[in-house]
Order: sequence, then structure tokens, then C-alpha cells
Amino acid sequence: MNEFDLESLLTPARTTKMKAVISRRIAWLTIVLDNVFDPHNISAVLRSCEAFGIQDVHVIESVEIFVTNPEVSHGTEKWLTIHHWPDYESCFTYLRSQYFVIYSTGFSETALSLFDVPVTKPLAIVFGNEKRGVDCVLKDRCDGEIMIPMSGFVQSLNISVAAAVTIATLGQSIHTHIGEQALLPLDRRNRIYTEWLERQVHESRRNPGQQ
Repeated sequence: MNEFDLESLLTPARTTKMKAVISRRIAWLTIVLDNVFDPHNISAVLRSCEAFGIQDVHVIESVEIFVTNPEVSHGTEKWLTIHHWPDYESCFTYLRSQYFVIYSTGFSETALSLFDVPVTKPLAIVFGNEKRGVDCVLKDRCDGEIMIPMSGFVQSLNISVAAAVTIATLGQSIHTHIGEQALLPLDRRNRIYTEWLERQVHESRRNPGQQ
């Protein structure tokens, strides 16, 4: 079934919304979750990625298994492309092949302020395990470290909050300074749109009236 046939099975309002969303997806920003284990945190990060226009999320599962909480994610994972990796080497090899500059998150004295991160190249931001942080070996392979400047007594944020702030800040900066060049290329946009159509048609057949 081609794209036009699939579209005819959904409401115009639904397909219009899907086209508008995919047209704003950012290719120049991706998130890497390094063995994050709490389903609530994972799901909240995915929800923020979807809300702020991130399409690709990379999950390293060398220690922890990736599990979501549907009540928190609200099904946002179905709109994302989630890449699963057995170790950081394979994840980083792929990101390097796509010309990403990779930053870990942390609190070292050399960490770059989130507001000073250059957006002239695609960015991959690594968020670490809730207890251990970003693996030290992985951190050494990154191009740098970033942190969210804080003015209060608290000097750290929950990973899901930190991810939301980071994604929103860098995403806006990329939109402002790079523009359409940073968005998903048209061919990939079309492929993802077709995948969304197929999934929506499948779901609408299982749940009539939800088109």
C-alpha cells in the first residue's frame, strides 16, 4: 500500500499534524542514554525528545536493560527512532560515522556551559546512569563535557529534567543559528512519515475512532 492509500485511511487533520511534526525534526541533535535504568526517567527523557523535535535516541545497554513506563512516556516512543547498542564502542563508531561531536554531561571544572556549546556541527549529548553517571571510559572518548549552569544551592538535576533543559536549549539554538540545514533530510523524513502512517493505520484498525 502506497503513501496516498495509507493517508486515505486517516483523517486529514491527523496526516496534516504528522507532516508538520516531521518537517521540524532535528537531525543535528541526538541523545545518548548510557545504561540509564529507571523506566520513569527513561520515559520522561523520551517524552522530552519527542516534544522538542528530536528524532533519534541512542541507548547503550551494556549493563542495564532499556525499559519504559507507558504512563510517563504517553506513547511518545512510537514517534522516535530508538537505536539500541550493546556497548559504547558500537554506538560511538556509528555517531562518528555520522559526523557528530559528542559531549558527556557532568560537573568537572573544565565542563562547558550549556549556553556556550557551539552548534556548528551535529551534537550528541550523553546522559549517564542515575548512580554512576557517565562511564569514565566513555567520558574519555567524548569530545568534551557540558553542564547546566545553576544559581541555587542545588547543583544537580534529575536526569529527566536535565535532559529536557538541554534538549530545549540546544534545539532552539540549532533552529536559530542553523535553520533548515539542521533538519532531517527529505528522504529520511519521507521514510519516517511512511512508517508513522503504517503504524497509525494499524492502530486505527485495532481502535476504530482513534484516527
